[in-house]
Amino acid sequence: LVRLEEEYYEYHSSMTRCWEELIQCNADILSHFKDAIRDHDRSISAKTCPTSILPRKPLFSDFKDHMML
Repeated sequence: LVRLEEEYYEYHSSMTRCWEELIQCNADILSHFKDAIRDHDRSISAKTCPTSILPRKPLFSDFKDHMML
């Protein structure tokens, strides 16, 4: 029973650490996007606004193949 508790504690600690790293990674990405949008908003005029935020062409040449998987 003690061994099972030790294994559970190690697993719990490992999973907690992984989730905390994932949350921090998401926070870092969000911060990066906020900074990029703020910089973009400061440097763009109304006449140069893009008609869409989506790329005109797929980012992957085999985009349809990725969608089928």
